[in-house]
Amino acid sequence: MTKQVLYRVIGDEKMHCEGCEARVSNALRRLDGVHEVKADANEQSISVSFNTNEVSPEQLESRLDQLGYKVVPA
Repeated sequence: MTKQVLYRVIGDEKMHCEGCEARVSNALRRLDGVHEVKADANEQSISVSFNTNEVSPEQLESRLDQLGYKVVPA
């Protein structure tokens, strides 16, 4: 089943530029089951479309944490 989730970046580490957006997008797209990622540095938001049979929201959040971004569902 496909699901979409929107995260807000909180905490000290923020996305600052297109390079940050690309880094987040590329890291999440490497996870099996992730279909689409839209990271927006201006809004400090990350939208992810994914297959719930292959990847969980917790795995997405863990990957973002590995990159240094603390997120909460929007």
